[in-house]
Amino acid sequence: MTTEIAVIGGGASGLIAAITARKAGKKVTILERKERILKKVLVTGNGRCNLTNARASISNYFGKNILLIENILNNFTPQNVMDFFYELGVICNEEERGKVYPLSGQASSVVDALRFEAEKLGIKIETEFYVRKIEKDGFKFKIFSEDKRKIEANRVILSTGGQSYPELGSNGSGFQLAKDFGHSITKLSPAIVQLKTEKYQVKGLQGIKADTSVTAYGDNKKICTYNGELLFTDYGISGNVVFNISFVMPLYKNVEFEIDFMKKFDYNELYELLRKRKKIMAHLTMENYFNGMINKKLGQFLSKMSGIEKLSKPVKDLNDNEIKKLCTSLKKYRINILETTGFKNAQVTAGGISLDEVNTDTLESKIIKGLYFSGEVLDVYGECGGFNLQWAWASGYIAGKNAGI
Repeated sequence: MTTEIAVIGGGASGLIAAITARKAGKKVTILERKERILKKVLVTGNGRCNLTNARASISNYFGKNILLIENILNNFTPQNVMDFFYELGVICNEEERGKVYPLSGQASSVVDALRFEAEKLGIKIETEFYVRKIEKDGFKFKIFSEDKRKIEANRVILSTGGQSYPELGSNGSGFQLAKDFGHSITKLSPAIVQLKTEKYQVKGLQGIKADTSVTAYGDNKKICTYNGELLFTDYGISGNVVFNISFVMPLYKNVEFEIDFMKKFDYNELYELLRKRKKIMAHLTMENYFNGMINKKLGQFLSKMSGIEKLSKPVKDLNDNEIKKLCTSLKKYRINILETTGFKNAQVTAGGISLDEVNTDTLESKIIKGLYFSGEVLDVYGECGGFNLQWAWASGYIAGKNAGI
């Protein structure tokens, strides 16, 4: 089989690259390892597909020499993404913090729109085609599958994704394909993922949820703060606030989180509140001091972490110093972050093909003419909130546009 452009990977970036190249008049074939395309897109945004972020800018992205991609983000903006999908019948709806979803609230709407467009344009899709080797023979690329099938192409767009969610297709195989052509891969790390902590810092809290404000510190420097739901687990912490802030993990060696369980009160307000509760709850013990204020079990845990060893201690016996320590635990509870729960649970991969070896105006390899890259396979990742899909669309568009010239 021969084609003009072979797109390896049928994810978000691969589909928009293929559609863009096909609109330029090229014969395009998508080679997808799994049994169907866009499996990862189907589960994004809890099945709603947070397809971009209206506020996306270079400041939301990370990687070595990340400023090199600013022109790509500027050439295919969130508004371009929304316009692109509008032309496919998907009406976009901006929600809190700039997050954009299809108005239908269904990721399947985005998947179907891309699939219908590919069918309309006559893009050939080969599923269960696991690319294990690519050879450059003169001006042609020879692409070999695991089951010995072969396709020849004039140009190749490598859109294989990273290592995150391997069961959905991105198992890291694209990195080896790039290495075989002489490309360098920067350190790979899971990002946007649940986190493991010191066991004693979360012991007995499994299943408890709390509306919090979490500040991340890396190497003793304050990095950022996010608000949202925190979920305690048997291994550490999860929840949307953790996914939002876990992008810091690949960037720093020593990471600590400071959790504010009482974000509606400043420290002094909380101190006065707890002093008044001492009078209101004077007839009770510390076992029930936080009843009606925060989760009962969480309150008991924080009491012990504040130095109150026995929950049988009468509330009326609290002294001012103990109340201050309780305030600190409620407003500034520190947790040491040990590691992530790995690529299997990560939404994206930090690290990838070095941007130094790619023409970031066209996304063509500086090493192999006719080889292009897009999406997560490159050393680019973004914060949680639609930024990574924005990069997928933008880089796929640029790669498809230039491969189609």
